[in-house]
Amino acid sequence: MHRLFDAFREAGFELFLVGGAVRELARGIAMELIDDLDFCTNARPQTTLQILQDGGFTTYDVGIEFGTVGAVLRGPEERGYPKDCQITTYRSAEYYRRGSRHPEVRFGDTIDQDLRRRDFSINSIAMDANGQYIDPYDGLGDLRRGVLRVVADPWETLAEDPLRILRVGRFMSKLGFEAEASLRQAATDKAAHIEDISHERWLMEMTKLLCGAHPTQGLEFLKDVGILQIILPELAEIAEDARAWAQVIAAVEAAPQEPVIGWTALTLPLDGEGFKAVAARYRMDNVTAHAVQHALNHQGQVQAFRPEWSDPEVRRLVRRVDPHVELCAEVDRVRVRIDGALSEEARAERLGWIDAFVARQAALEADGVLRPELPSGVGGALMEAFALRPGPVVGQLKSHLEELILDGVLDSRRASDYYVRHLQENPPPFMH
Repeated sequence: MHRLFDAFREAGFELFLVGGAVRELARGIAMELIDDLDFCTNARPQTTLQILQDGGFTTYDVGIEFGTVGAVLRGPEERGYPKDCQITTYRSAEYYRRGSRHPEVRFGDTIDQDLRRRDFSINSIAMDANGQYIDPYDGLGDLRRGVLRVVADPWETLAEDPLRILRVGRFMSKLGFEAEASLRQAATDKAAHIEDISHERWLMEMTKLLCGAHPTQGLEFLKDVGILQIILPELAEIAEDARAWAQVIAAVEAAPQEPVIGWTALTLPLDGEGFKAVAARYRMDNVTAHAVQHALNHQGQVQAFRPEWSDPEVRRLVRRVDPHVELCAEVDRVRVRIDGALSEEARAERLGWIDAFVARQAALEADGVLRPELPSGVGGALMEAFALRPGPVVGQLKSHLEELILDGVLDSRRASDYYVRHLQENPPPFMH
């Protein structure tokens, strides 16, 4: 990082570390644990790119038309390197058009201009090459007090970029801070403007909120200021029942801080079909959406496991919840943790059963006997042996063989003639 500061200084330009990295350093988080670094400079974007290239830094495009150039900082692995960084020209203003994911920016000339246009005081702190803080808006004081406060007028700040309302919730979840009263009122007054923001940006902020250490604070804020009713009307309706809403909150609190399980926990009251509307609204990627929908459709199944189950019973349960065995197990752990009807002893026992299931399926998988696997080309071998044409009977025979493997009657992953011979000696009823 010193090389980067030196490169800009030698070229005659300013450079400051800004944003989340400075906030985390001020909170006592070690630099080794901070991956993404944001810098700002009075150099214009093309000049920034030239300085980086002349300095031998690896660069990448993240939106030079918006004033930002990406680079990779290299150093000792034990210091957390390599680290991605983005260097952005000072901005005096930043606006988002309705539904756009990209800002319209006006470049500035001083670090004070850049810090003034940022959202929260805790994000409006800069650090120079010597590690000295530039803190014109008492962000360090708000960090100590645990307060979220905007630098400028809160109504104007939220009107400029309504996504900042979701960012309030996200930072409340991340840090456990409280929003200043005027910021909370401005968020209530400007809630409807969240419709001006692209839904992909909703997804980004909500996912971060669900992965925070204090999600209750963030979710309660969104409900109280009227945002939840707009971005998650399905849950806003549930929230009208205090007990039902408490269950939603408890599920999110009980879930690991990970995006897929976080979204699953949040939407547990919805079935897989109900979640489809949420995934479509947020333009959620297919991998995440399918995983969450699968977990919602199969919740409660892993919880049914008992230690005395046979291997075939374990294999059949795995077949039902595949391909998201671990996710389904984690969802059922959440369900057990929030089940108020269970005693602590019963809760511990059921969590132990889920752990036992995960261990059993892992052991069967390690032994290569968890899932039925027929050899490639077995369909052709069956057609030749039984004078069959391609069609549903071949599929039935393969399904029959897989069932026998699940039951432990046949071995998995044997040669085709092994399965043909078994069928010749033990034809299933539908072949008579």
